[in-house]
Amino acid sequence: MAAPAPDQALLHPDNFFSSILSLNLAQLLGSTIAISIVLPLCRFVLRDYSNFLALGPGGTPSNFVGYLRISYLRLFTIKDPFRPPTATYSERPVNGFLRELPKRPQPRPSVAGIAPHRQTSQKPPKYLYQLLRIALYSLVSANSKLLRSGNSCFEKHGLALFLCPTHMNRTCKDTGEICHLHPSDSSMHLTLHPADAALVISQGWGERHPLAGCAILGLGGRLLPEGFVMVYAPQEVGQIGVLKDIVRAAGWWVGGVGLVSASEGQGVSTRVKA
Repeated sequence: MAAPAPDQALLHPDNFFSSILSLNLAQLLGSTIAISIVLPLCRFVLRDYSNFLALGPGGTPSNFVGYLRISYLRLFTIKDPFRPPTATYSERPVNGFLRELPKRPQPRPSVAGIAPHRQTSQKPPKYLYQLLRIALYSLVSANSKLLRSGNSCFEKHGLALFLCPTHMNRTCKDTGEICHLHPSDSSMHLTLHPADAALVISQGWGERHPLAGCAILGLGGRLLPEGFVMVYAPQEVGQIGVLKDIVRAAGWWVGGVGLVSASEGQGVSTRVKA
């Protein structure tokens, strides 16, 4: 007896239902695999996006486009924020500003994000933030021929100090920004000589930004200087003087100037020759 034609074999009830069952099982398996991948990924993105928004405003727009940008920048972050920048011994100024710093008594706070990059623990009371702002303004008053205050070039908002008129080391678009203060957590970002950055990190006062000195593919090279450091928020009034000295060190790196503190009186600080 001749074998049935292929079409006729497919139309046979047993073969037809077996084919449908096989097809449905394959589709079900594919759908199950897709759901098992997509659902956890969606949960991760939603949680990660929520954490990004919770850090508050920063140098990146607080929307999903900003989140996608940060997700790309994560590919280029430094491995160890507690490793100071490498000194090349060709820097100007040659030496750092700070001779010593006391050990910060508290453990390091938790830190998260890229832009914004913020403390998530050890946030001080509001009065310490206000005292730190007053301390920064006092530096401007004591160095009025060298410093001005304004909105941060890096963050697009928030109090920042700028050195004028000339700069030895570029920070943000050659504006001379030496530091900026974050209202949400009272931490600061500033740029330091490699030796000063090493001292700040080793004594527990700060850490490098995740993108410090990193070359970013497609974005024209480095977004941040090698010595771009977060200095943690003060936990007590006595720490504000230490933070002022670190800000003075930032002025030394950016412009080669030894900024005076308010207690030293008004005057033009010494500038290192280029």
